[in-house]
Order: sequence, then C-alpha cells, then structure tokens
Amino acid sequence: MKLNKIINIFLLTVISISFGFVVNNNEDTPIALIKKIVKDVTYKSIDASDWAVAKTGAPLKSGEQIKTGSKSLALVLFSDGTGLLRVRENSTMYIYGKKIDKTINKNTFIEKGLIGFDVNKQDIEEFKFTTPTAVAAIRGTAGYIEVGKDSSTTVVCNHGKIEVESLIGNKAKTTVEGGNAININSKGKIVKGAISAIEKAKFNKSTKSEVKKIKIETEEGIIELEFYPEEN
Repeated sequence: MKLNKIINIFLLTVISISFGFVVNNNEDTPIALIKKIVKDVTYKSIDASDWAVAKTGAPLKSGEQIKTGSKSLALVLFSDGTGLLRVRENSTMYIYGKKIDKTINKNTFIEKGLIGFDVNKQDIEEFKFTTPTAVAAIRGTAGYIEVGKDSSTTVVCNHGKIEVESLIGNKAKTTVEGGNAININSKGKIVKGAISAIEKAKFNKSTKSEVKKIKIETEEGIIELEFYPEEN
C-alpha cells in the first residue's frame, strides 16, 4: 500500500472518530446539500459499497463522499448556510459535521482535486479542511484548496485569514492572509508567497462556477449538455 494511501486512511479514521456520534446517532440530520451538478458527479453514502449518481437537492450526512469526473462540477451548500463549496473536476472529498446545540462544526477531508470555498464569518463554529498533508481552519474567507497527485496541498486565500498546520514533517503552523497562498509539499515543507497569476485564475474560475454548454442534434431532437471546462 502506498504511503499517501496509508496517511489518508489514518486521517479519515481520526476525523471519523472526532465526528462519529453524528454519523451514528443523527443519521437523518443532513450536514449539507448538493445545490448544483454539472455532468459527472457521484456520491457514496455511509453504508454503501458503490458510488451512486448524485442529484440536485440531495442531502449529505456526516461521513458521506462526493466525487466529480472530467469537466464536471458540484456545488455543495452547508445546511446552516455558513458556507458554499465548489467541488471542481476530478476531485474527491468527504464531508463531516458535528452538531452542538444550534451550531455545526465542520471538517471536509479533501482526498484529491480542488475545492473552492466561500465561508461566512464564524464566531463559534469550527470550519476546517483537512488534506493528507495539512489542516486549514477558516473563520470567514474565500479561496480554494488543491491537493496534488503527490498529496501536496496548496491553500489560496483571496481575502480574510486562514490558519494552516502541516500534518507531516516538523508540523509547522502558519497563517495565510488575503492575497497570499502557501504550499505544503509531501514532506511537510511550507512555502508562502503572493497569489500567482495561475492561482488567481483558478480562484476566479471557481468563484464564477463557469460552465459551458453544447447542443447535440439527435433523431429525437436537440439535447443540451453542460460541462465544466478544463484548465488551460
């Protein structure tokens, strides 16, 4: 088994334990819902062994997964209205939540791909993103997190402030503020700097959730298909 696969299993176990009582005792309580789907989007429920085709408006419970295919997109809205996630193409994520009184602490595990986010100011609730190499705590900001094939993590902060901790190596902690980005490589090394032109373009594209449409003429009429364009 590859090292990054082992790390992913370990992190999922830790997150599952932390949010476990939601999965076990509040199975009917949705943490989020799928607001929009473009092309190939699937999800896996807690007890399912296979992926199922996702549908707009479908509720998501703690511990469930979402996966997007090529040129695809999913918009996920948290049920308490605190944040919107944009699951870009070829991405896989798990969604977790722990309800405390009227608040929901959230932890989204990104296994691979790019997730754009727009999070309202958090006064009490926790809003975290975990990857194989880092954990990011968000209080109110917009940006995206991308996990590479080597499990490296890029955190882009368009505005606001994000606290980031490396999960491997010397496990350093740092803060990235609006207009900046950081990268945590597969060994835990953190590199900070201003948002690059490529990162800015990815953020803008994710924010707009831009899709393209094509029309195909068939014997039964014209079919309109939506798809999410690849990066240039």
